[in-house]
Amino acid sequence: KWIWIVFLVMVIVLLIASVILIANTIRLSIFSRRREIEVMKLVGATNWFVRGPFMLEGLLTGAAGAVGAIVLLLLGKELALPSILGHIDTSSDVQALAFSLIALILLLVGLSVGALGSGLTLRKHLKV
Repeated sequence: KWIWIVFLVMVIVLLIASVILIANTIRLSIFSRRREIEVMKLVGATNWFVRGPFMLEGLLTGAAGAVGAIVLLLLGKELALPSILGHIDTSSDVQALAFSLIALILLLVGLSVGALGSGLTLRKHLKV
């Protein structure tokens, strides 16, 4: 039970760190493109037209992180798992989700974290 609690706390801390990292990336992107944003607003661009590229950047950042995690999990599954299973006693009470379901969950969480990070930053730092 304690191991489960420790891992849950670690996951929460890493998710918060990911959101903060993506938010800082988007904030730097907004800062570097502030002149273009001003020009776009002066010529009549809508709020979502200005916010769209930053939301897309946040989603792509989250998706890239998720794909990286999936690739690392796949490498671990293919390279490390066979050698580990040969040395431990496997019992029937150990159950895991299918790899495709885990990959889908990771991708959805990555997209959600990217959207959350960029959404929070856009709301705070992009007053359009």
